[in-house]
Amino acid sequence: MAGEGTSFKNAGYTFPKPLIDVYGKPMIQLVVENLNTEGNFIFLVKKEHYDKYSLHHLLNLISPGCKIVLVKNPTAGAAATALLAKEFINNKDSLLIANADQFIEWNSNEFFYAMAADECDGGVLTFNSTHPRWSYVRLGENGFISEAAEKKVISDIATVGLYYYKKGSDFIKYAEQMIQKNLSFNGDFYICPIFNEMIADGKKVRPFKVNKMWGLGTPEELNIFLTVNKSNNQ
Repeated sequence: MAGEGTSFKNAGYTFPKPLIDVYGKPMIQLVVENLNTEGNFIFLVKKEHYDKYSLHHLLNLISPGCKIVLVKNPTAGAAATALLAKEFINNKDSLLIANADQFIEWNSNEFFYAMAADECDGGVLTFNSTHPRWSYVRLGENGFISEAAEKKVISDIATVGLYYYKKGSDFIKYAEQMIQKNLSFNGDFYICPIFNEMIADGKKVRPFKVNKMWGLGTPEELNIFLTVNKSNNQ
C-alpha cells in the first residue's frame, strides 16, 4: 500500500490505488478477503494517504486489531518497505507477504497444507508465463526452487506477489543480507530474489501453482479484470 500508484493518477483516478472501487469495495479490502487467511495483519501504508483518508478506521474494519506501519518516504523497493515492519515480524512465527494489487484464484488451505507437509522454509505461488514483467523461479530435480530472478525469464514459472516464510526472522535475516550485498534490480530491492539467499543457506523453498492470477496494478489490468469477471459480480 506504500507505492505511488502513478499509472492510476495519470489516468485520472482521484483516489489512491488501495481505495479504488472494485465491485463496490476498496481494492485493499478485495485483496485481503481474497487471501482467505487468518492472521495478524500488518499494513504498510503511505503516510500521506493514511492521514488524508483516515485509513486507520477502514483498515481496522477490514482486519480488526491490525498493525499499521506508516511509510513516510519512498523506499528502495518492496523488500526495503517490508523491512519497515521488522519489529512485528522478526520472530519464529510464520509470515506471509502479499502485494496489495492482485487477485488470485487459489485455495489457501491447500497452500498452507503443502508448505507444512514438505516442511518448507519458504514458498511462493506461481503461474505460467514468459513475459519479462514478472519474477521467475527455476526448479531443481527435487521439485523445490533452485533459483529466483526478478524481471528475468529463467523459466516459464512466474511468481505471484505472495511469499511465505516459515519464520519471520528468516525473511529479516535474508532480506537484510541481500541488501547488504547490494543485489538490486534497477536500484530497487525485490522480495522474490531473497529466496536465493535462503537456498544458498540450504533452506527449502517450494512453488505452489495457482489457477489464475489477476494483476490489478494498472488501469489496463484492472479494466481487464472487471470486464472478464463482470458476470460473476452482477
